[in-house]
Amino acid sequence: MADKHQRQALAGPATERLALIDTLRALALFGVVVMNLMGMVMLFKADQVLAAATPFDMGVGAIDLFFLMGKARSAFAFLFGVGFGMMLMRGRSGPEFARFHLWRMTLLLAIGVLHMAFLFWGDILILYALLGMALLLFRNASDALLLRLGLTLVILPPLVVGAVEAVMGAPVPNLAGLTAEQVFAQIESTAPVYAGGDYVAFVRANVAYYLSHVQIDTGYVAVYDLSVFGLFLIGFWTARRGVLRDVEAHRPLLRRIAWVALPGGLLLGGVYMSRMMGVPTEGAVGGLVTAAYVGLPLAALGYIAALSLWITRGGRWLTTLFAPMGRMALTGYLSASAIGSFVWYGWGLGLMTGSPLRTPIGMNLFGIAVFAGLCVFSALWLKHFRFGPAEWLWRSLAYRKLQPLRR
Repeated sequence: MADKHQRQALAGPATERLALIDTLRALALFGVVVMNLMGMVMLFKADQVLAAATPFDMGVGAIDLFFLMGKARSAFAFLFGVGFGMMLMRGRSGPEFARFHLWRMTLLLAIGVLHMAFLFWGDILILYALLGMALLLFRNASDALLLRLGLTLVILPPLVVGAVEAVMGAPVPNLAGLTAEQVFAQIESTAPVYAGGDYVAFVRANVAYYLSHVQIDTGYVAVYDLSVFGLFLIGFWTARRGVLRDVEAHRPLLRRIAWVALPGGLLLGGVYMSRMMGVPTEGAVGGLVTAAYVGLPLAALGYIAALSLWITRGGRWLTTLFAPMGRMALTGYLSASAIGSFVWYGWGLGLMTGSPLRTPIGMNLFGIAVFAGLCVFSALWLKHFRFGPAEWLWRSLAYRKLQPLRR
């Protein structure tokens, strides 16, 4: 059955198929960029930012939390799984593909480590590389197993953790044995490093934060990591079934997903994000809020379905605007981190300590401007080159040979 679906998924116009996926990837990257550039500040200065926020600022922040936070990077994870499935179906199989994929993920892991240490403590590439290696275990799995296990990993962990918290009347203890107040104090103690101009100290702080993250936020990390792998599997299933290759043939399925997952996911996601808006969520209520995390990946799947339906009908202009950025998503992701780190932190301009940009509105405008600039750059770059700079380097190292760059 899997071979049949693979042949169907590879049939048809590859250019159109890839253009849709590139467009979806770029739109997911938009949300990731905006939220990352905001997170660079809010991790250390949330109290000051919120204390000075106007009602309009708070409204903009609420929109970010409701529509973007957690949904964009969930969509990004899903599309990573789609990419894996497409690579697997391009005539690669057996030991050759396994060796190539493991080497490719090892390179991505190295890129992620460098990105985390030298640019941004909130890296996702390390996790993607490690879980991407684990995807190999499922390359011969049935469609039913991919979908059922993927949905289970997306839905069950937040419900289990939420139920435990509801029974305990308190958050799941972290591995470090710290209270929420102690965790906050530990993070706040590193703020001077990020405000200061010592780049070596900045690198050390990035590494220390990343390594301690699992210990100080254990419950969330477990739910998030399992959800990412679940989305990888669902994306792999989607590629194998050819859903995004032939949207017209799968329009009824995509409509059902859009109508159910998008409003339901946004509603549950809004409940989960209430914690970040300062709404009291203690005791059993806190467990219910934690369980509502399931809305974030569900909303992401709803976004993917709704956008696929729109882009393949009246929204094809989005492909013209965003597909180039989707083809250079790795370059865009790394570049946005470099720009944000330089602008916000003390080794660069140091605007985190005080700037008109340090408001929810200002940070949103900054993120939109960075993303727009990257879109323009990617469109111009791809007129002359085959791959983005980071994509070309990754590809050349993966094939152990310099790949043609100029058109």
